[in-house]
Amino acid sequence: MDRLDLSLLKIGADFCDNIDVLCKKCGNHTSECKCPSEIKGRERNSYLIWIKEQKKSGKDVSICGIFYEKGEILEGILKKIKKNLACGGGIKREGEGYLLEIQGRHSEKLKAFLKQEKFKFKK
Repeated sequence: MDRLDLSLLKIGADFCDNIDVLCKKCGNHTSECKCPSEIKGRERNSYLIWIKEQKKSGKDVSICGIFYEKGEILEGILKKIKKNLACGGGIKREGEGYLLEIQGRHSEKLKAFLKQEKFKFKK
């Protein structure tokens, strides 16, 4: 009796270890995902911060950035700022870092507070 040659047997599906799952944020496959990756934190001495005051929707806003801190650390700093200045605010993603938007004109107080937190500013 002749043995069956299994090398000629071909199964239609190709299996591999690289499973392409769906991204939770955008819903695309991970190979096609264009969601921004998590920001890697830098030391506070290695970058400079600026503060601008402007109007948005008829209201005064102080914008401060660009921070290269991790999100959790920056949320804690924002919480302290909002409590200190008795105002609202939020964090926005900007390129490789984050911006802080604080309601009202608080540039001098904000600068003094962030200097206590060991941040450096552009002159």
